[in-house]
Amino acid sequence: MGAEESETSIPSFISIKNWLERVGLYELQREKEYRDDWIFIVDLTMELGKQKCLVVLGVTQQYFYEHVLPNKRGLQHQDVQVLMLEIMDSTRGDLIEEKLTELTYTVGCPVQIVADHGSDIEKGIKLYNQKYPSIIYTYNVTHGMALILKHELATSERYQSFTERCNLCRNQLQQTELSFLSPPSQRSQCRFFNVEKFP
Repeated sequence: MGAEESETSIPSFISIKNWLERVGLYELQREKEYRDDWIFIVDLTMELGKQKCLVVLGVTQQYFYEHVLPNKRGLQHQDVQVLMLEIMDSTRGDLIEEKLTELTYTVGCPVQIVADHGSDIEKGIKLYNQKYPSIIYTYNVTHGMALILKHELATSERYQSFTERCNLCRNQLQQTELSFLSPPSQRSQCRFFNVEKFP
């Protein structure tokens, strides 16, 4: 076998990044199906200065009942579609309500909205709910569980000791050949979202 035949072409980081961006742009711009059984998952994310990103993911009730519930699992990335991604200078409730109304004209009225109780999001959804009173507004269970964990763990000496040792370990492993083993840094917000088991 010649040298040319044994070589494997590996795409560069820039090539992969460009293709991912193209796929993402296509997903944002492609026309979504107009239905009356959407479930909206609404959140504000990626704060950049004064701007925030309003994201609305969607899963149809039909898909949820046929593919998610029978498998007794939670939603995964491949289950949802990006229905809206909007960069907003202000996230007042009335502006969020306007965006949800615009989305309704495009994809249809949802049967349910899942979101946290952030003041802007909650106000916007309640204003939207006044127009469409049949919609069920459900509190995001992830946020609810995180608040319960925060209440339990924030005052736990054992947990505080654990996080202090994690920070110490991370500082000691920085810029060493073992840095890949360092614990992840804790986020100031949402730090209790990914707590699974604590021995």
